[in-house]
Amino acid sequence: MKKVHYLFYCLTLFACSGNEKSTQGSRINSVQVADTINSSKGGDGVAEAPVSKPVVSTRSVGWQYQKTINEERETIHKASLDSPTLLQFGFPYTGGSTAALTIRQRQQQPATVYLQVSNGQFNRSFQGGRVRIRFDGKPAVTYTYSAAENGSATIIFFDEAGELIRQLKAAKRMVIDVAFYGQGNRQIEFRTAGLVWNHS
Repeated sequence: MKKVHYLFYCLTLFACSGNEKSTQGSRINSVQVADTINSSKGGDGVAEAPVSKPVVSTRSVGWQYQKTINEERETIHKASLDSPTLLQFGFPYTGGSTAALTIRQRQQQPATVYLQVSNGQFNRSFQGGRVRIRFDGKPAVTYTYSAAENGSATIIFFDEAGELIRQLKAAKRMVIDVAFYGQGNRQIEFRTAGLVWNHS
């Protein structure tokens, strides 16, 4: 009978020690979980949302300036402006096209002003093309342009660069009405305010 009581006592002691370990393990796990939660909270104890990278726009805002030196050791200054206008063309140029206006001056040479699109083709002719440009609330004026020397149809160079630069410095808004091959005319807006250009 004493052996039975002794055996029962041993079993009870073993069970209690097992429960104690289990309780200690639960307590440790609870502390670890609490530490993990607290580490993701701010100073006020409120859980912070995961940090996400800011979304960067592919189109710049305002004039962008660049100074480079070419292989001939000539300094080249550029001022470029993206248009907020998204051009929509039909086949085969579907998908939208963006436009950029650039002023460029190479050392010891007069400045040039050119318009470039990412998709589509400008109308070109051997006698030179024509566009209508309106600055702010002024009447539209006709300007002539020339094709790129390399034959690219996505870029045109304005013949009266000096006059255009003078107008760009004073204007807040510019709208170019230009024809595209097989797509008709499109109006391209540029928000030109703030131009700083002292290289002409």
